Amino acid sequence: MLSTSSGFLDPAGPLTGSNDTVFWIFAGATFVMVAASVIIAIREAVTLRSHLPILLLVSATIWLPNEPFIDQILGFQYADDAPAELFTLAGRVIPVSALGIGAMFSLFTWFIHRMIVNGRSYRDIVVVAVVAGVIDWPLEIMAIQADVFHYYGDNPTRIFGLPLTSAVQNCFLYVFMASIFTLAAPYLRGWRSLLFLPVIPGCYYAVALLCTWPAYLALHAEWPTAVFLPLGLIAAAMNALIPLAMLRFTFDHRAATTATTDTE
Repeated sequence: MLSTSSGFLDPAGPLTGSNDTVFWIFAGATFVMVAASVIIAIREAVTLRSHLPILLLVSATIWLPNEPFIDQILGFQYADDAPAELFTLAGRVIPVSALGIGAMFSLFTWFIHRMIVNGRSYRDIVVVAVVAGVIDWPLEIMAIQADVFHYYGDNPTRIFGLPLTSAVQNCFLYVFMASIFTLAAPYLRGWRSLLFLPVIPGCYYAVALLCTWPAYLALHAEWPTAVFLPLGLIAAAMNALIPLAMLRFTFDHRAATTATTDTE
């Protein structure tokens, strides 16, 4: 177990006591997503005769070495005694289950991107985003309760260990990524495609910092519950409203572009 207190950007100590059975259940689910992300990217690239699915997959995979650094901001820590370590960086153990993060970025971002370009409604995309996030909640809660990982610090917004801000972020992060990818896609040709590689990791940093900073400030400053709770609610709302505003902008931009093309 891990103490609820924390220092600035760092946990009070190592997290131990990881349940191996739950770890492998969680890891197994991520391995399935990794396999699915690779298979779908290849299939879509062949079907569409486009490099974009592979480009998105590679950009999403580049996220992995960033994991220890974003975890410090999120107040998140994997167990030091996880049965299968992938690497240790910046003093933090990253297990093999972290491979699933990039897979989710690739899978859900591509799926929502295709919904946008195929003309699916704003409402349909919001529903898919919420479903994608809700699928993740029980897996995370199970892993938290089994000490596979924890969100540390005295965070009063946690529900069974999962912070409200993270629960909302898990729904709408992919909307933000898909919107950025959709806006960039027409320009990703030739060598310009390489410029997109750091974009998916950058989107995660952007959402984490832009949308959730009030809650992170309260967490790391160890502010009292009376201050933390309203800031946490504001941050949770921002994690929905800012990605959805980006989605609306993407819809409007595509509509304006189509209208311009039609009048030429």
